[in-house]
Amino acid sequence: MKDIMDMHLNHQPFMAIKNGTKTIEVRLNDEKRSQLKVGDKIQFTDLATGESLITEILGLEQFPTFKKLFTKYAGTVIGSPENESIDELDKENQEIYSRKMERQYGALAIKIRLIK
Repeated sequence: MKDIMDMHLNHQPFMAIKNGTKTIEVRLNDEKRSQLKVGDKIQFTDLATGESLITEILGLEQFPTFKKLFTKYAGTVIGSPENESIDELDKENQEIYSRKMERQYGALAIKIRLIK
């Protein structure tokens, strides 16, 4: 069996995966994430509660920038409010990933399915 990649999430996006509304995880396409393949498993751990769940990767899509990713995917599917603008999403994301990191690695949309 393949290894399971561990990733941590804030409570709100974790709960959105758990309740089935969030089906796309947005990450920097860095060295760790660029190894992911369709069919791999990801274990997400809630930073607030320590609870974890396992998902399966159904698809991977690379983007040169997060803004381009948010143009295609926004709202509840990525765990954000439906009415949040692309600029707001991009600004929030910069608090996690710098523009330099974004230019170096690009963005990754990970299509996931909750398995347990």
